[in-house]
Amino acid sequence: MALNFHELVQWHALLAWVSIALFFLRGAVCQFGTLRVQELARDARLVVLSVGINACLVVSGLSLWSSMGYHPLRDGWLGIKLVALIGYAACGHWAMSRDRLHLLGYLTALALLALAMDLSINRGL
Repeated sequence: MALNFHELVQWHALLAWVSIALFFLRGAVCQFGTLRVQELARDARLVVLSVGINACLVVSGLSLWSSMGYHPLRDGWLGIKLVALIGYAACGHWAMSRDRLHLLGYLTALALLALAMDLSINRGL
C-alpha cells in the first residue's frame, strides 16, 4: 500500500521529531547522566535505532523532493538545508563519539538542526 503525498509529509515530520528527540535525549544523558546511564545512551541497539530512523528520514525526504519537483541548486532554501543537515550529521557523529560527549560538537549540531528546521518550516521565506 503506497502512501499518498499528505501521509508521506506526516511520516517525514514524525520521523524528524523522533530523530530530534532521540539526539537531544542521548546528548543530554551523555552530558548530565551517571556513567551507567551514559553507557546506555551509547548502546549499540540505540545507535542502530537512530541510524534506522535517520535512513527512513532520508528516503522520505528524497521522495518528497522528487514528488514536489524541488532541486537544491534551484531552490536555495533546500540547498542550505541539505548543507545544514550534512553538518548536523557530521557534528552529531563527532559529539557522540568515543567515551565522552563533545559539547562543542553537540551544540553545533543542535544549531545546524535548528537552521534546517527553520528552513523546512518557513521554506526560505
